[in-house]
Amino acid sequence: MEAIELLGSTIRELQEGTTTKDKGPRIDDVVAITADVIRRIMDRGSNKSGFGEWFHKNSLRYNSDRAIAHMTRAMQQIDGNVPSPDESGENHLDHLERALVRAAFTYYKAREGRTW
Repeated sequence: MEAIELLGSTIRELQEGTTTKDKGPRIDDVVAITADVIRRIMDRGSNKSGFGEWFHKNSLRYNSDRAIAHMTRAMQQIDGNVPSPDESGENHLDHLERALVRAAFTYYKAREGRTW
């Protein structure tokens, strides 16, 4: 009987998006935060790129290189190897957001078969 109750409890938790072993973030929460970051950064743009340049002008290589550079800078700041905020006023979360967006750009262009 106890095994059946445990199975029922596990199934309910899976349906609700949680598990008994790991009470970490739900998939929907991670997806929502990620989508919000991408939307906010794309809506705001940057001083370096105009709207849509990531797709029409920037190459797949450029987007992936920028994603790696932002991730590297974020980790350097987290590790305390470089100042946070940096000379541009960006902290580790700013760089992680930009890395996420550039990674999404890279994935989108690659999926569409656009390597330029």
